[in-house]
Amino acid sequence: MIYELRHYVPTAGMEDRMRERFARDSLPLFKNLGIALIDFWEAPESDEIWYVVEWPDEKAAKTGWKKFVQTPEWKEIAARTENDGPLSTSRAIVLKRPDFVKSEWLTPLHLPDHQ
Repeated sequence: MIYELRHYVPTAGMEDRMRERFARDSLPLFKNLGIALIDFWEAPESDEIWYVVEWPDEKAAKTGWKKFVQTPEWKEIAARTENDGPLSTSRAIVLKRPDFVKSEWLTPLHLPDHQ
């Protein structure tokens, strides 16, 4: 298993539109395509977004994102939401847990139940 840490910095003036696109469009599309979203955060002082997705391996990550950007749904979302320019810049970092880290050392993630 690998984890991908993704970081989005909103373009000036596009902070609310970036957040809205994640909430209304991107995250539901992740779910529909089977992209395993582990957790999601925002930095209130900068409106930056950080999230982690899980993949079986790096090849699956590359294939998964390629599939995502090629779907008609994403193409429509991008065209509709970026008519005034890009909403953000982004970067991704692949993370692998080293063998020396034992699972019993890890604290389980406690997520609030939002209905």
